[in-house]
Amino acid sequence: MFAKYQREITITDRFAGLAVKDYLKQIFLPKHLRGNLRHERGLQINGQQVSTAHVLKTGDQLTLAFQEAVFLDQQGPYPANTDGTFAIVYQNEDLLVVNKPAGMKMHPHSPTETDTLLNYVNGYFQTNPQKSADQPAQALMVHRLDRATSGLVIIAKNPIVVPILNRLIKEKIIQRTYLARVRGLFDQKVGIFEQRIGRHPSDDRLRWLDATGQSATTHYQVLSEDRKRNESLVRLELQTGRMHQLRVHLAGNGHPINGDDLYHGKADKRLALHSTALLLVLPFTGEQVLLEERAGLISKNSN
Repeated sequence: MFAKYQREITITDRFAGLAVKDYLKQIFLPKHLRGNLRHERGLQINGQQVSTAHVLKTGDQLTLAFQEAVFLDQQGPYPANTDGTFAIVYQNEDLLVVNKPAGMKMHPHSPTETDTLLNYVNGYFQTNPQKSADQPAQALMVHRLDRATSGLVIIAKNPIVVPILNRLIKEKIIQRTYLARVRGLFDQKVGIFEQRIGRHPSDDRLRWLDATGQSATTHYQVLSEDRKRNESLVRLELQTGRMHQLRVHLAGNGHPINGDDLYHGKADKRLALHSTALLLVLPFTGEQVLLEERAGLISKNSN
């Protein structure tokens, strides 16, 4: 059987006793990919073909084999550019987490645009060849950071894990934390912004607080205050992921981020917004990896 992408997984105690079909649901493999495995007989345990009713045991080697056609509508490919500079914080067979510099776009909007993070990551794969799901690794976007925002961002290496990671983010199992320096002092040092966010009526680049817009929830905690400068350092956690959500929630509540020229922030050399921590949950195993950046240093803790 020809398979474009093939992923082997060692079953741990966590998933022992589950039928294959229940394991695939628990790891958030999408329905269409589960169907592809079933219809194309793409499931093996310890080298033997099995059905989705097969019960897993600790130590089993589960192989998922996908036909190429199921991924024909995937994003990219993004042209490789080896001239970019970025720091890799963590990587495994399926993904990497990089520290995106401020001012760097996430992905190109045209075939001629090659100065984005995904172009540079593909350039890294070009000079450092590696396999992911039995094929050459490629840079695939999972979630975005605004061009002006710096910090930790996940990039997938194969198309199997993109929908899994997206679901883990949607379900708040992967958690993202930001730091921002903003105008003003807060009356409440811990709180939640829950105003809906919609498109700005006169500028397509912008979003604004809109009672008819999409639901949006941001948790905040004031970490420090500078009364002389009338500024606060706040820790922010996203419960939803709307475009410009942090910038709009803060500005709409009287605390625009320093350097945010779109939302009337105090003039600064850059947008003072940084993706500082990421509770990463790994596809297929559920292992948690906590990645944090403090004072420019990256520390890693896993369990």
